[in-house]
Amino acid sequence: MNQTFTDFEEWLSSRHQWLQVAAARLLKNNTLSDMDLTDLIELCKTEALSPESSKKTISKEKYNLSAKDPAGNLRIDAINSVKGISALGPKKPLNFNNSLSIIYGQNGSGKSSYVRLLKHVSGTEKAGKLRGNVYLPHPQPQECSLTISINDSIKEILWNPELGAISELSALHLYDTDCANVYVNEENEVAYEPWLLQFLSQLTNTSIEVGKAIKSEMDGITLTKLNPPEKSNKTKAVEWLNKTNASTTNEEVAIQCSWEDADEHELISLRQQATETDPLEKMKKFNDESQNIENLCSLLTSIRSSLSDELCTKIIDAKRDYVIKKKAAEEDADKIFENLPIDGVSTESWQLLWEQARSFSEQHAYKTELFPYTSIESVCVLCQQPLSEEAQSRLESFEFYVKSSLSKQVKIAEEHLNNLLSSFKEIPTESILKLHLKSSGITSNEIQEKILTFCEALKKRSGSLKEATALSQLISLPFEEILLELKETSVSKKKQANEYQKLSEIENRAEIHNNIIELETRKWLKQNKEFICENVEKTKRKAELKIALSLTNTQALSTKKSSLSDQLITSEYIKRFQKELKELGGSRINVNLIKTRAEKGRIYHQIKLKNSAPTIKTSEVLSEGEFRIVSLAGFLADVEGSSSNTPFIFDDPMSSLDQVFEEATVKRIAKLSLTRQVIIFTHRLSFLSLLEEAANKLEVEYNAIWLRSESWGTGEPGETPIFAKRPEKALNFLMNERLSKAKKVLQEEGRIEYDLLAKGICSDFRILIERLIENDLLADVVQRFRRSVNTMGKIHKLANISAEDCKMFEGFMTKYSTYEHSQSYETPVILPEPDELKEDMETIKVWLGEFKKRNTA
Repeated sequence: MNQTFTDFEEWLSSRHQWLQVAAARLLKNNTLSDMDLTDLIELCKTEALSPESSKKTISKEKYNLSAKDPAGNLRIDAINSVKGISALGPKKPLNFNNSLSIIYGQNGSGKSSYVRLLKHVSGTEKAGKLRGNVYLPHPQPQECSLTISINDSIKEILWNPELGAISELSALHLYDTDCANVYVNEENEVAYEPWLLQFLSQLTNTSIEVGKAIKSEMDGITLTKLNPPEKSNKTKAVEWLNKTNASTTNEEVAIQCSWEDADEHELISLRQQATETDPLEKMKKFNDESQNIENLCSLLTSIRSSLSDELCTKIIDAKRDYVIKKKAAEEDADKIFENLPIDGVSTESWQLLWEQARSFSEQHAYKTELFPYTSIESVCVLCQQPLSEEAQSRLESFEFYVKSSLSKQVKIAEEHLNNLLSSFKEIPTESILKLHLKSSGITSNEIQEKILTFCEALKKRSGSLKEATALSQLISLPFEEILLELKETSVSKKKQANEYQKLSEIENRAEIHNNIIELETRKWLKQNKEFICENVEKTKRKAELKIALSLTNTQALSTKKSSLSDQLITSEYIKRFQKELKELGGSRINVNLIKTRAEKGRIYHQIKLKNSAPTIKTSEVLSEGEFRIVSLAGFLADVEGSSSNTPFIFDDPMSSLDQVFEEATVKRIAKLSLTRQVIIFTHRLSFLSLLEEAANKLEVEYNAIWLRSESWGTGEPGETPIFAKRPEKALNFLMNERLSKAKKVLQEEGRIEYDLLAKGICSDFRILIERLIENDLLADVVQRFRRSVNTMGKIHKLANISAEDCKMFEGFMTKYSTYEHSQSYETPVILPEPDELKEDMETIKVWLGEFKKRNTA
């Protein structure tokens, strides 16, 4: 066995990391808690993603399997406080005091309800539905408590159906009709397993539980259903979407789900083209609009450029220069023209008058003379009056002023300023702008508002330039953003015009429709990008969980258990079946027990007919009695091999058995109780009697319990009735229990209450006398309820019967039969006093002891 454990440890060390953790915890604690299971699920998922990182979680302790091959001792001591389960309503607990407990009861007394309860608390297959009392208007909560002993340690367990099977009672073995059908008709997993196979079963169950949890998580991940646009099945976008999987990257999703303004404009254009009947007209329209937008953009650009900081700086400088020079000239003029009778000489209007006078003089009055002509004979060219010396002098000073450098500088500065101002572009009014916008096809209120705001900002800058003496005093230039938008719009319209030109050149427009569907599908991808990303992430998660689920596959565990079972259990199991079949009297029944398969760490066997077609069921050939014996042999072979001492429960195992099978079965069950707790439920007095006899022969301590149906419910336990007790035991019960109680009642409560008890004692004493005649006087050769006449080892005892024995029994039968019949009102028979009853019982007891000595002499 040590080599087996060593080989198994080596095999286990090659398993998946999470399973090794599960094995280590099972070896340490014998079971796994809910927290353990949660940890294992996470470990399995981690290992699926990163096997190397999961190695760090493995326990470094060396497996010690050889120390984990235990044997246990389990007993059921009592079932207490049963409520809401079928019609059960006992006031007393159902106790199982000895190694053999025989629960006797008639139909409807609660036997089947107790069996069904035990099926549910132990987790037996085909347990059926555990109903409450269907006759009550309001159902009670279903609950009970069980007292059990595990290796002499007593434990009280409160139970209700919601708790499911009690783990401590999972090893309980229960045989009933359903169990018989399973053992004969179906494949059956071996209940007993050596510890190593049990350990593999635990690992298998753990794998199944972890796999279920991971599968449940996988099933809980549902992808969002996406419905692409109509007729988009063959688009590149949908083809990509259908190919998305766990390896799809976020970058790929971002690229495939992108959607720019240019894409939107292209889609709009294609939609318009698809409905267009005169593409040439549209081409001309978009070309014109594109050109008009370019013109508007050029106009606004030039206006903005004319108000640039550079030009505005030049204008401000020119204004400053002009003002300075003009001021200097005016100051000089003031010196020249002071004390003149008229103010305003040297002003602009005066200078204009002076220049006109010069022109008249040089072109008409004095063509050959320099202006001003001031000779003696000259006259004023303006007033035509002769010039006095003073007037001549004044005219000459005027000319000197006009021709002076200061005056020339002012004129030059003025001309420079005017030239600069003439470079300004006129800012269009709002009405003119709207005409421009209309001709450009710009209908967007947002763009229109931006253009108007742009022009208004230019006007404010232009206005601020009139008074500004420094660049910092100007209103800021508006940003060029709207100009860039206009350029883009112009390009877009030009592109649309080109598309319409192409459209006018092709006759088949199917390509346009295909392009529209492709673009619409790409736009749909963008709109559903969030869901697509979520689906990709979910797909990745499901792929990860699928890998984790593969790590819970039980194939390796099943294969290993199958190979180990061939070494540890299968051959022994089949041998036990043949041995049990022989002990039950079924050697002549033509059947074999064979191994059928291993699945999910479980080994299955089935009872098959020898030398017959494999499709024929065993139950279709065997008689009912043979069927029952074969199934019972399979059951006993299954569970008898266990090293653990666990209870056996039988529910009427004697159904359909003939005398030979019945006697063999009784002996086998009684023998079984020598090493294990055996609990039997039966409604047959003959079976009760046979079991008691077999137990007495083997000196097995047993207790017989009578189940009754009372007004408050079924399943009320108590002493078996007199007719069901062994005579000697019944006699002691009458004397020590009932007669003592009746005597006390007579003394404390009087004759009337006593007679009620005494009448029953007399009746039961008469029944007991009849049982003594059958069981002891006639040596159990014949029984009223038994079919057979048993003479083997008994008939010689009849020779020990004496005439005195017969007279004694005739006297007691006559005397106690009187109390059973109705009495005359005139001469009623008085019930015997307690002392008289005790004397008669002592007489019978003494006789019984003396008669047994006679039979053993």
